[in-house]
Amino acid sequence: MNYSIHFVFLILCSKCIAVNIKRLDVPALVELGTESVILDCDYSTGETPGPGLVIKWFFNGSTGLVYQWIPPLQPQFIGLLKGKVDPNFKISDEPLQAYRAIKIINPGTHLSGNYTCVVSTFIAEDSQTRSMLVYSPGKSFHFQQEKKYVFLVTLRCVAEYLYPRPVLTILSKGKPLERALTDMRMDSWGMYTVETTALVHDDDVTSPWEEFVCVLSLPLANYTSNRTTVYYPGLMPTHSASIEVKKPQEHQASSKTILHTFFTMSIDLFCFILSRRYQHAV
Repeated sequence: MNYSIHFVFLILCSKCIAVNIKRLDVPALVELGTESVILDCDYSTGETPGPGLVIKWFFNGSTGLVYQWIPPLQPQFIGLLKGKVDPNFKISDEPLQAYRAIKIINPGTHLSGNYTCVVSTFIAEDSQTRSMLVYSPGKSFHFQQEKKYVFLVTLRCVAEYLYPRPVLTILSKGKPLERALTDMRMDSWGMYTVETTALVHDDDVTSPWEEFVCVLSLPLANYTSNRTTVYYPGLMPTHSASIEVKKPQEHQASSKTILHTFFTMSIDLFCFILSRRYQHAV
């Protein structure tokens, strides 16, 4: 038996029926609220398509099967993508290419992850993986100043409904404020709310006014936004930024509440004055 002839025949035959993914299109970044996205797995099956062609999509590993198409049957939507895909979407009129792609409707942040396309026949297989991040720049982003005392201002920056994990920084002359405190919370849907506050003393402002910048960033999404506020030291206290609009029956506070609020503010002021005098003494 001439084995060399059989070997050459196998090589030529494998090229005729080889499976090859030519291009995998998965959007890297998708903003929350986008109407739809298309994940496309463009492949070739050689000159003579092999029997048993199957196209599968996996989410975050080989155990997360979310889509399967066995021509000429209709595609199946499984697990995470069930109810989230347009079942009538066709990317091509060719019988062996028609349902290779997935059209996801209103993708949410929970669909962020790695998507793998696997194209296989009875004798060949190819696969490729791409990642997609569905990010949320937030529903609200505010930067305010609250002045309770003549010589002290509180800068408060708040952003809500963010994904993925955000970074919120207050800058003075391009540098982060050292005394800023950040509080971050995550709700049951995995969305973040972040608040950063900082106390600024008039002695720290060396010009007639100073512009402070609050920078919101989502590092994984390559997203950045900012808000600014201008502070003029020496102005009289104002509580307009911190007053909440309440229902009419809640407007009047009892005398105990007023005394408690006054007592708390007095203690805060006394402690702050002592800390400033201690810093100057040192």
